[in-house]
Amino acid sequence: MDQLYQDRILAFAKAVRQAPELADATHSATISNPTCGDRVEIRLRVTSGKITAASTHVRGCALCEAGAGLLLEMAPGLSTTALTSLGDELATWLAGAGESEIPEAMTAFAPVRAIRNRHKCVTLAFEAGKTALVDKDSD
Repeated sequence: MDQLYQDRILAFAKAVRQAPELADATHSATISNPTCGDRVEIRLRVTSGKITAASTHVRGCALCEAGAGLLLEMAPGLSTTALTSLGDELATWLAGAGESEIPEAMTAFAPVRAIRNRHKCVTLAFEAGKTALVDKDSD
């Protein structure tokens, strides 16, 4: 278990707890993992198709917080499509199905690859981001 909670993963989790809430979000969603009870609220500010800011509120395990921290680090500057693709890429890589080049920050989650029932913890914030973007686009 110690191998799972490495310093980089804990640093991502800590960043979420210290990040300010985004007051002027244009997109938001809350999503839960019914298996373990993790819950992530995401708020995104999107301008001209690019994510300019993001915040999350996580009620869950350190891996769920760390996944949200990864999103907070990587999302600003991405297009909305790129954020969705990044979440899909993370899920595929965790499952062992994708061995393509991944962003270096994602490699912090290598210990999670072997623990399938924890993958959703890591990807929940990205799923919330996708939901926020899809729900807003369908308005």
